[in-house]
Amino acid sequence: MVRILVGVLMSVLLVGAGSAVAQNAAAYDGTGVKPPKELLLKEGRTIGDIRLPKGGKVNSKKSILLGGGVNAFGKIYASVKADSDKVSRFFLDKMPEDGWELISEFQSDDTTFVFQKPTRVVVILIERGKRSSDIKIILTPRS
Repeated sequence: MVRILVGVLMSVLLVGAGSAVAQNAAAYDGTGVKPPKELLLKEGRTIGDIRLPKGGKVNSKKSILLGGGVNAFGKIYASVKADSDKVSRFFLDKMPEDGWELISEFQSDDTTFVFQKPTRVVVILIERGKRSSDIKIILTPRS
């Protein structure tokens, strides 16, 4: 009896949550739920065709980028003074705006995103931190 009640309750909650997400998704194409503006990171500089969060500092001694724009490939090492959850949300929102399709996401101690375009793949690694986050971006041509 308890299992049946729990099942019915979960069904009602899931249906209600699904309709709320569907309503918000129509107004916002990013992660599906539009957060308050104070929780979003602003756009900073663009390297190749990858946007970094505002205040992102690139380690030019470790980074190497060949080509430019839509043909760029290489590694970018950067850091930003922001919570890793905000940095993750930034990339989940901004990458699709630039034509990148999310094909994989993995979260453990760090967060890993894999995005693709017809001719390239990008892997974004975000090390978890509360005040600062280290970012490693690897751009490769598709074989």
